[in-house]
Amino acid sequence: MGKVFSRALAQAGLSDLQERALSGEPFSSAELARLEGADLLLVAGLADLMRAQFRGDLVSFVRASALREPELRLFKGVASEHGATGADVLRELAILRLSTKPSTGIAVSVEALGLELAQTALLFGADTLVGDLGNARTLPLLDGVAARRHELAGLIARSGRRVSFGDAESSLEQRP
Repeated sequence: MGKVFSRALAQAGLSDLQERALSGEPFSSAELARLEGADLLLVAGLADLMRAQFRGDLVSFVRASALREPELRLFKGVASEHGATGADVLRELAILRLSTKPSTGIAVSVEALGLELAQTALLFGADTLVGDLGNARTLPLLDGVAARRHELAGLIARSGRRVSFGDAESSLEQRP
């Protein structure tokens, strides 16, 4: 991260947490509690720093049924809780990234969060998108899986990341 970010962390009294995020050492409960009350963009910066350090710039797009990787956690945010805002969801996601083993990937559902919030989640520590390219709700302005795949790849590339689609072309399997 840049000097501006490091300076902002120092002004907020969080410089020690930048070192912790880069080292991969687990955050303590007290440190996580400090982050709960910290500026959202500083928390996002730390989570993204950790993601970049340990997971790189590859964003995977997979079907829900393909989530078999043992080192991948599906984010189950607060979006449906009473009055939760997008900022609440993103803070919870960033805290999840910072409280999870650095080598473990963090996945978010495009269907559950919506494309815009799922895309933003990539800046808050997520590195995997879960969805169905055959579902018209994924990118409703485009027709067809190939067009959705192309558009999603472009969105991810413009964020400075690379994308891997895995087996996302297949439709999502229904779960009881």
